Amino acid sequence: MSRYHRRSRFRYSRHSTGRARALQHIEEARRLTQELGGTDEDVKQYFFSLPPNELQEILVEYGRLHGEAARQYAEETLEKWRSGHVKMSGMVAERLFRLLPPRMPLSEKYRLIENLWTHVGPSSNKVIRIGLDASLDDILAAVRNHIEQVVIQYRIPENLERRFDWLASGDSQTKQSLLNYFRQKEKELVELGAREYVPALMDHLRSDQGKRTHHVAQILQVGKHKLELRIDKASSGVAVVEPYAIKPSKGGESDWTWVIWILGGLAVATLLFSL
Repeated sequence: MSRYHRRSRFRYSRHSTGRARALQHIEEARRLTQELGGTDEDVKQYFFSLPPNELQEILVEYGRLHGEAARQYAEETLEKWRSGHVKMSGMVAERLFRLLPPRMPLSEKYRLIENLWTHVGPSSNKVIRIGLDASLDDILAAVRNHIEQVVIQYRIPENLERRFDWLASGDSQTKQSLLNYFRQKEKELVELGAREYVPALMDHLRSDQGKRTHHVAQILQVGKHKLELRIDKASSGVAVVEPYAIKPSKGGESDWTWVIWILGGLAVATLLFSL
């Protein structure tokens, strides 16, 4: 075989090996993203932000499971991974990240699932039409029933299920606690808004200043849930209706609408429209 053919064969072999390795890394990264239920960037940020003593514990366990050479390489490459000069392979990340959940406080588990919940969690857009004869208990009961229907009975999509599974590390009780946290949080925040603002709005309609006001509306926005509490002098009792079922105000009638975004338990009221 000529020297030219040997060189050509060597270059082809090296090219094939490099291509196979690149394809393997792509597959490992895809598998990791799938296992974590979405992007792995938030998990990497958590891993790199761990205090040195906690990182060392994870690396020791990593070495015990995958060999001292693997541990030594991880220790030597840690700063390069953190700076982005070297990209952590999917296989290494998969092995390291599997060691995180058992050592992770519940608050961090909530944080690592919150973005996914916000993007792929349940959504709704309803109007609760309220008459002046309705009691606060009736209104809160309607709010609770609505949220339970759209949140409690919500079927979790596959990628969100995987993130729950990874964080729970096979512990069904932890998984249920994580799920209940987000369900209960949205339910409580919407109820908080109703309890805080509905009485004041009803008092406004009953007051001298509200004599010319036909209705007032409070829009509670929590995550992907939009719930308009519409207090209307022409209505009676409490009814849940679709937004398109609400007719626009007639000429000469006042229409006051407040929008309230509730984030992390804090309510911010903004006056959108008034005469």
